Amino acid sequence: MADQQQPEVKIKFVKKKGGHAAAHGGAWKVAYADLVTAMMAFFLLMWLLNSADKNTKAGIAGMFQDANFFNSERGKEILANHGKGILPGGRGMAPGPDGDGGTDTASEAPGAAEEEKKAMEATAEAIEKAFQQDELLQAFQDQISMDFTDEGLRIQIQDKAAQVLFDSGSATLKSYTLSILKEIAKELGKLPNRVVIGGHTDSQQYSSKDRTNWELSAERANAARRVMEGAAGGLRSGQVRRVTGYADTIPLEGKEPKDPQNRRISIIVVSAANEAVENKHHKAQPREADRKAASPKPEPAKH
Repeated sequence: MADQQQPEVKIKFVKKKGGHAAAHGGAWKVAYADLVTAMMAFFLLMWLLNSADKNTKAGIAGMFQDANFFNSERGKEILANHGKGILPGGRGMAPGPDGDGGTDTASEAPGAAEEEKKAMEATAEAIEKAFQQDELLQAFQDQISMDFTDEGLRIQIQDKAAQVLFDSGSATLKSYTLSILKEIAKELGKLPNRVVIGGHTDSQQYSSKDRTNWELSAERANAARRVMEGAAGGLRSGQVRRVTGYADTIPLEGKEPKDPQNRRISIIVVSAANEAVENKHHKAQPREADRKAASPKPEPAKH
């Protein structure tokens, strides 16, 4: 039989059309994400600029014009006025209540401690000037003393036999004491530093053992805190670091324990360096309860 003819094999190529999506893939998602990120950054920038005051805007403009702007006198002045941050109630780079949210300005920024002391000195001068100009407060100038300690600026308001700050044996403030505390609070509220308020008594003891000078001094210090925080333009929320009652344990230098001037309110404007050290000390000392919780419990003896 003659050779059989092999069937002809035909190969057909089918080209699939990917459509519109295959041509672009996922590239549009990347572009869209970039657009959203850019818009978010833009609106964040607009919000920050709107929140900034004239002092901050002047600093930003100066930095764009001259890279060494903040080394100039004008730049240093802007930095000094920028300690509270650009937002209302902000604390800038100053240490916060828990020691976080800031840096140790006294040790890291050159001349920061000197600038801080100058600001405190200016505050002391402003308080002294206010007492000289106000007719009511002029009578109490000799009851106000201000000096610098290792902690910072210390302001003490002392009793006199004829002009006491509180009603006898109570934490009820005299009307003129309210005026004194409010005037001081207005100036201290301008500083970024936190304050410590202490109450002191003389050594005259209560006849009843149910109440002592410890309770009285603590109540008087807390009463002063309420007035200073409630004053218009006074101490900011969170600016008071500590309120302490000292009873008669710290009499004034050179005064007898029963001297009326030992009855006083002390207000200390704490320096940034001192607060940083105190925060570091507290963090380094874990609480007794934490140490007990962390220590492994002994296993019961097996019999």
